[in-house]
Amino acid sequence: MNRKTVVSLISAASLMFMAATCSPALAFGGHGHGRHGGDGHLMMLAHAAGLTGQQIHTAFKNDPNLKTDFTNLKTARTAMNTCIVAGTCTNQVATYASAQQALTQEKMTIWQNLFASAPNKAQATSVMNQMTALNEQKHALMKQIFSSAKSSGTPVTGGPQTEQ
Repeated sequence: MNRKTVVSLISAASLMFMAATCSPALAFGGHGHGRHGGDGHLMMLAHAAGLTGQQIHTAFKNDPNLKTDFTNLKTARTAMNTCIVAGTCTNQVATYASAQQALTQEKMTIWQNLFASAPNKAQATSVMNQMTALNEQKHALMKQIFSSAKSSGTPVTGGPQTEQ
């Protein structure tokens, strides 16, 4: 095997190893992706803190302002998209940003109240520290992989390599 193939195989194996070891802990740690609107990591930490899914669901369902904030955000997003496409925006972007900020503030207030009543905050802190450490390892590994590939001139696409 030539050097490029070996480097590609090592890179692919390293990525698979990292995915296998880190993905269970990072599965709920998405950055704005997933069904919880970016709050998946808080959901996992809340469970670690001893809160049940029912407690979390009830807190969000019973908040009087949350539904209004979602409706306002949806309306503002529609207006903003329409004005952007038409090229006629005046204050629609600011209205959207304001609605998004109001929704985020309301959601974080609910989370704060939930964690204030959590029976095992120390466990949540421990899980959060472990997730942070795993994320740092992931970034260090990615930096290592991409810097070694850059210095060797080998693309890190994982696709077939051609001799030059």
